[in-house]
Amino acid sequence: MNQNKNGPMRAFALVGTIGIEMAISVLCGFWAGRWLDGWLHTAPWFLLAGILLGLALGITGILFLIKQFFGE
Repeated sequence: MNQNKNGPMRAFALVGTIGIEMAISVLCGFWAGRWLDGWLHTAPWFLLAGILLGLALGITGILFLIKQFFGE
């Protein structure tokens, strides 16, 4: 059986994982920021900080994922 390490199905899996990781990171930041704003009555500051933190963590996770995909 041919074991093509970087075949098209593996690339599709990478793209799908990138989308899911980014969405989950941003949604978790949104949820945590919204919860903190409701608890501390500071709307919308923790919401914005949570979204930005989720975005930063998502990008960091994607960079590690791509690095692993290309074997570096």
